[in-house]
Amino acid sequence: MKLNKLFMLSALSILLVSGTTSCGGADKKLTVWVGNEEGTAEFYQAACDAWLAQEGNPYADYQIIVKGTDVGSIAGTITQDPKAAGDIYTVAHDNVGKLAAAKCAKPISETSLVTQIETDNPTTFVDVCKSIVNGKQALYAAPYISQACFLYYDKTKISDEEVKSFEGIMAAAKRNNCKGWTVPSSDGADGYNFSWSILSTRVSDHYTSLKLYEGASAEAGGTKGEAYCQGDDRIATLRWVQDALENPNGFKFASSDGWEKDLQNGACLGLINGSWAKNAVASAIGEANLGVALIPTFTLTENNVSGLDNNVVKAGDVYRGGSFADCKVFMLNANTDSSKYLAQQALVKYLSSVEMQTSAFEKQTIVPSATAASAQIDQLFNDGKVTQSQYDIAKVQVEMGAWGIPQPFITGTLNTYYYSKSAPAIYAAMAVKSNYPTTGTALVTNTAEVSGIRQGLYMMNYIWLKGKNPASIPTSLPAAIE
Repeated sequence: MKLNKLFMLSALSILLVSGTTSCGGADKKLTVWVGNEEGTAEFYQAACDAWLAQEGNPYADYQIIVKGTDVGSIAGTITQDPKAAGDIYTVAHDNVGKLAAAKCAKPISETSLVTQIETDNPTTFVDVCKSIVNGKQALYAAPYISQACFLYYDKTKISDEEVKSFEGIMAAAKRNNCKGWTVPSSDGADGYNFSWSILSTRVSDHYTSLKLYEGASAEAGGTKGEAYCQGDDRIATLRWVQDALENPNGFKFASSDGWEKDLQNGACLGLINGSWAKNAVASAIGEANLGVALIPTFTLTENNVSGLDNNVVKAGDVYRGGSFADCKVFMLNANTDSSKYLAQQALVKYLSSVEMQTSAFEKQTIVPSATAASAQIDQLFNDGKVTQSQYDIAKVQVEMGAWGIPQPFITGTLNTYYYSKSAPAIYAAMAVKSNYPTTGTALVTNTAEVSGIRQGLYMMNYIWLKGKNPASIPTSLPAAIE
């Protein structure tokens, strides 16, 4: 009896194995990693189930398992153990080059998917989905989510006209005896949340002297491209920020209790952040009071341009705050069995299509990357399928794309140099007119003056390219980084 049971168990095991390895030696299962926001995994699981059930789908005998993950840290997880990662995974686009170079991703080769990506998405998004590996450029990712920072505000306290400019917001804040706006960071030492100032451009012609890894390449060894932040316009805009921080009705960093409390208790009227903050903002000020707008304009004053080249900047120049205008993408795990390569691409084509992007917006307020989705979002709103705030957030985020750039950190090195090697802390110190560092021997001094700001911007520029502090700061600035 025991022998018969053993035989039966063995036979069953053989049947199970043979039934799950008919696809070139691999089981017919795909795992998909998406964001872990509430309801996201469930939405995409239902979408995948519907795709499998489509009549004539050649992959109908597959099983698809969708898992929610922390997209902010997922790239590190994948590089540490790529075999354990999803067959298809979501990352922010600035990880594409790093993952391609680390052989954690397959290039996208299926012609109809390549055509869909290139046709449906802005050129800026398509470009950041490409990478060079072993001297050969290929498309490694499919965009499907866009994101950018914008302004949330309490529309019961700021008028439609006032919200167009930071000066207008300060006038509203003066009426309400509070600060005008804040950002998530409590000390400003955050290269992402301070991008509204660093990436600001002149309204009349989009001028900025800033160069942030322009022409960078993820090819073996990597090239950093051009990086420059020492221009007179960057000095003038930083001096405007200094004035706004000192203004009792101007700009503030988030309190130690968080920006949510600042909005809730009326310490400020607005917040620069992204769509992910919507629910928290609505909770703080009330859904009915929630307004969204482009990051406002600001006008340079005589104080801001004093001592600078007036051929570059002059009093009265109007600038608009900028943003990193990014996309999240699907990538194909290079460690997935090659027999699943076409199935991976077929599923990504479906999940990143305009139709699916539109549905994800309707059900989850996931803002699409596809340019064609804008008209469909309009239709959803007209049909009463999305709320006013959902609609407003989508439209303003798309509009901010014209005033921003995708994060250009196409290698892990560039990401680290920009965010994690003291450059954000230097900018924040200058914003509050402090020396840097604040303890010990100061490398950057007298930041209330142009001379000190030039020191700080040179240091930032050096760190962006070298990843460390310079041994000394040249006496004549601006200066090239050798």
